[in-house]
Amino acid sequence: MNHSAESAWKILPQNGLATTVMIVLFIYLFVRHFIFVLMIFDIMIGWLRQFRWFPSQGRRLKALLHWAIALVLFGGFLAVGGSAGWIKFVPA
Repeated sequence: MNHSAESAWKILPQNGLATTVMIVLFIYLFVRHFIFVLMIFDIMIGWLRQFRWFPSQGRRLKALLHWAIALVLFGGFLAVGGSAGWIKFVPA
């Protein structure tokens, strides 16, 4: 028995006006959510700038390079771990 399928909802607008209103409101919500997230990030960055380990303006390229290295290392570990049998990839 699949409980997740029983509680799933579909939104099916019944006419063009309802579709248009729903799309406009969703875009408005998406933009406002993005601005809200940026506002929270701005508050967090203002707080993080007081720490010495946080990259200042002149060291952001170095921080980006370290992020890329970490991303490659993580992806490499997933590839090696998957082929070695350490990690099992299961479709959702």
